[in-house]
Amino acid sequence: MAARRNVLETMEDCELIKRYRLNREGIKLVELLRNAITSPTNRNNPISPEIKCLATLRYLATGKMQLCNADDLGISQPSFIRFPLDNQQLHRIKANFMAIAGMPGVVGAIDGTHIKIIAPSKDEDVFVNRKKVHSINTQIVFDATFYILDVVAKWPGSTHDSCILMESGLRQDVALDTLSQSTTGSTVKV
Repeated sequence: MAARRNVLETMEDCELIKRYRLNREGIKLVELLRNAITSPTNRNNPISPEIKCLATLRYLATGKMQLCNADDLGISQPSFIRFPLDNQQLHRIKANFMAIAGMPGVVGAIDGTHIKIIAPSKDEDVFVNRKKVHSINTQIVFDATFYILDVVAKWPGSTHDSCILMESGLRQDVALDTLSQSTTGSTVKV
């Protein structure tokens, strides 16, 4: 695992503003959140409240999550949401969906949601969704216990949900036999 870095000690305010949209003083908002975002134990090398706050600010500033945070903060991939690909986990998820809904072979429930944003200065029109609101169209997959398995939060509001799924890593990593769609969302079956 890469060593986690404290950018508050290594970066000047101008660089912090460029990367996080806040200076050192503004980033101190972590103090307001500390109790809510501190891990209850030190098991599994938990991410500090400062790093959690910086990772969130970096994502909000750039729309990029993993590469920027790995470069700046030394957070590695396992710290983020990851869709299970091993048979034991997939079997457990399928069993849970079968138990609560009688749906065989389902490994996730998937839906999209629009996150309202301020109109960007570049390519403004592609961020306008069908309700005429500027947004990011975000795809979320969760299991039968509402544990989030996958998130894709990079597409402009005008992008259709099916396009996001077709272009997602989930579609590329998991052989989807069927995709059952409804007006309220979809289920992913393998």
